[in-house]
Amino acid sequence: MVSRSTSELPRSQTIYLLQALIPYSKANLKFSFARKSFYSDLAKISKSNAGAVKTTYYRALRSELIYVDEDGIPQISQKGKMKLDLFKAKNIKGDGQLMIIFDVPEKLKAKRQQLRALLRELYFVQSQKSVWITDRDCKMYLTVGIQELDLIQYIKLYECHELDINGKQN
Repeated sequence: MVSRSTSELPRSQTIYLLQALIPYSKANLKFSFARKSFYSDLAKISKSNAGAVKTTYYRALRSELIYVDEDGIPQISQKGKMKLDLFKAKNIKGDGQLMIIFDVPEKLKAKRQQLRALLRELYFVQSQKSVWITDRDCKMYLTVGIQELDLIQYIKLYECHELDINGKQN
């Protein structure tokens, strides 16, 4: 079974930035009333300088995760809300896992790297070179990502259970 320790801060600056745009969320309250603490959290997430925060903001704008309304106030988009819902993904019932197997040709190396980045974002862990597993139910988001990368023909997706060496289900 795949397991990850849960921490109070997300793994991604982008996710924390999106959370800061949701009214009354912990990130939003820090952003509104304890800005120094908010930026400190961002630094902990990225382990980098303040320029990375600006880069994250503009990347979120370009990716249409956020938009600026008529009053010049950043707002979270529907696409951004969907991305946040991903991080609330429930574990697959029982001891089920989601497994992806892919064989992306070398000529599409950049897309393969984007796929691996997406898998890490979705809390997949690498089992073998091109075999990744997770215990989170993120099929919808993963399917959309695979379609956007136009890699459907190179990927197999399975929902499975791990078996022990005696052939019994764990």
